[in-house]
Amino acid sequence: MSSLSVLPPECLLQPFPVPQRLMLGPGPSNVPARIAAAGAQPMLGHLHTETIEIMNQIKSGIQYAFQTRNRVTLAVSGPGHAAMECAIFNSLEPGESVLIAVNGIWGERAAEIAGRIGAKVNTVVTSAGGYFTNEEIEQALDKYRPVVFFLTHGESSTGVVHPIDGIGDLCHKYNCLFLVDSVAALGGTPICMDERGIAMLHALALQSLPAWGPLFKMCLLYL
Repeated sequence: MSSLSVLPPECLLQPFPVPQRLMLGPGPSNVPARIAAAGAQPMLGHLHTETIEIMNQIKSGIQYAFQTRNRVTLAVSGPGHAAMECAIFNSLEPGESVLIAVNGIWGERAAEIAGRIGAKVNTVVTSAGGYFTNEEIEQALDKYRPVVFFLTHGESSTGVVHPIDGIGDLCHKYNCLFLVDSVAALGGTPICMDERGIAMLHALALQSLPAWGPLFKMCLLYL
């Protein structure tokens, strides 16, 4: 056998020196030592009974974080976009009306996704950094009569945490589902889904949940 023409890279012949960082951005965040130590546990296969039990425990934890008793609460391996697409794709049919509150890039992204599946996209728009009053939301619900109303709870492009009290009741009044994007808010502010009448919520373990996010990407869903 001839000798290899491409030699092993020297940079891979020794461990990479990972520095200590204090991370205070929207994500990722620092991982607690207890959680980091859990990563040194023995490996399990995805079909082992212990793995199934771990997934059930994660589900219980998500239900606690969401403050819901709904059984259709699950974790999916993927980024926040996976959760957003899952929620929108499973709540709308082509031709159905959706109302999307746009006060930053994530409302814009939701409108783009809904448009791709052929939904009739209606928007209520305010400037970046702004928010909507319940009166403005009710006027839009009455005008467009959507089957789904989408609102970004934590708009990471501007830092706005949108008030959601009373909006679930408005959605029930106009017979539409209340879909909330809490990717940048869950864990940083209470959500209380059942009390607030939220029909669907998606979030991400990468941003406001520091115990999970630094280890892996996992989107969280309640449908």
